[in-house]
Amino acid sequence: MAERENSGRSLAAAALATGKSALARSFRLHRPRGAFCHAGWCQQCQTVLPDGSRALACQTPAEAGNVAGLESADPLRAVARIAEKWPPWFWETRMLSPEAARQPWLELLRRMSAAPPLSTSTSGECRPWRRSAADVLIVGGGRAGLVAAMSLALAGRKVLLVEAERLGGIARFLPVERGRVPELASAARRAGAQLREGILCLGLYDGATRALLIGPDGPETVEISSLVVAAGGYDRLPAFRGNDLPGIVGGRAFLRLVAAGALPPAKRIGLYADAAAAPRLIEAARAYGLAWAWIAGPGALPLAAERSHPHRRLRRASGDRCVREVEIDPDLRLGCDLLVLGLSQPAYELQMQAGRRAVLSGDPAAVRTAGPALLPLLELGEATGLADGPDFVSQVEAAVQAWLGDPHGNTPAPQDHVSAEKPDPDAFLCLCEDVRVRDCERAIADGFDHVELLKRRTGAGTGPCQGKLCHAELMACLARAGRNPALPTVRPLLRPVRLDALAGADDGA
Repeated sequence: MAERENSGRSLAAAALATGKSALARSFRLHRPRGAFCHAGWCQQCQTVLPDGSRALACQTPAEAGNVAGLESADPLRAVARIAEKWPPWFWETRMLSPEAARQPWLELLRRMSAAPPLSTSTSGECRPWRRSAADVLIVGGGRAGLVAAMSLALAGRKVLLVEAERLGGIARFLPVERGRVPELASAARRAGAQLREGILCLGLYDGATRALLIGPDGPETVEISSLVVAAGGYDRLPAFRGNDLPGIVGGRAFLRLVAAGALPPAKRIGLYADAAAAPRLIEAARAYGLAWAWIAGPGALPLAAERSHPHRRLRRASGDRCVREVEIDPDLRLGCDLLVLGLSQPAYELQMQAGRRAVLSGDPAAVRTAGPALLPLLELGEATGLADGPDFVSQVEAAVQAWLGDPHGNTPAPQDHVSAEKPDPDAFLCLCEDVRVRDCERAIADGFDHVELLKRRTGAGTGPCQGKLCHAELMACLARAGRNPALPTVRPLLRPVRLDALAGADDGA
């Protein structure tokens, strides 16, 4: 059996190990929510700790919280069940007049929401903003980023690589790949690249010539000449009925959970994955001594996979407070206590801030980027939508060398593709704001058929995940209606950040 990546567990992982999937409530409809990403970006597991502070359960050590207190009764859920019948814009069209009653009514709605209270604690620190410069900023310290750092440093470039977590990225949770990470990091350092862990790139400014970073030492701005995005991707949540149920996690989340020993062998685990993700998820489960209850996917699956159902559509997940069963075509019902979705959404935000446009590609469709950028820009690894292969390192090295020869070359645009098959109208398109597919379809039919209008009418894409869960479905909804499948402007900050983390004395730069 493979060695665990680390012995520490998050509060969300500890809860899942005890059979608790519901960790929080959705803001508007008070529906139970669980951690989907277990990496901090989906923002679905916001909870209040015993000391009154507000935190994400998946980013909080298990000993800092109370697992038993995460799942509690909600007296307002009965009222919210009635509100589920109304569109998201019901309140603003009926409850904002007369003007004198507007503020009291909005305050009442705020108090009736399931949003946890804002934390009143602060770090108490005010650190000066730092400044630095690099020829090339590499965002993402997985295998692709490390290989690129070595290649670019050997080519004489001043390279700064930043990784939001620890070097290795998702490879840290893959039994076969994790052992190769130290060697790649050492090779990049020997070549002269600067590698920094625990540093999050929050966005690009000033025509993409400056990047804002945040880390343990406070905020930092970096003047850059070119950008390499090797930031991997996000777990993709497609639109199917019941897709907001606790107990549904992404493939990358599953790798984190099994590496931390958070999944007991007795749990029934179902896998719905595409052909690219299925092999590594199957191998990881085998390495950690876990068995799949069943495996299904929209395309082909590994021949050795047992109880497999290839070329099937995921129609519905059902259960009371968490997932207990899924339905796939044709009318096949499969039981599970945990549903793993091995579908991917490549990282795209920095590319769009650098001037590229969004396109839809794949089935289920995911957001990709294409077109000219404001600065020399290279995408590598999972950020391109490509899976690892046996010649992964040589492919990355070849891509870097080609880019050095033509740094302003445009990325070939992926072929636009949106499935003609409509998802269930009751499927959630935006989990943060409780917006269903039917809500967006109705808004488009009412004339809110530009992405910015649709966002303002429904609230889709305005929640704390900042569109990472819903942007692809939002674009697909517009495309199916024959409208332009664009995205709202992707602005910094790319992740929610506490204001006191940015508090400091900027020197005017």
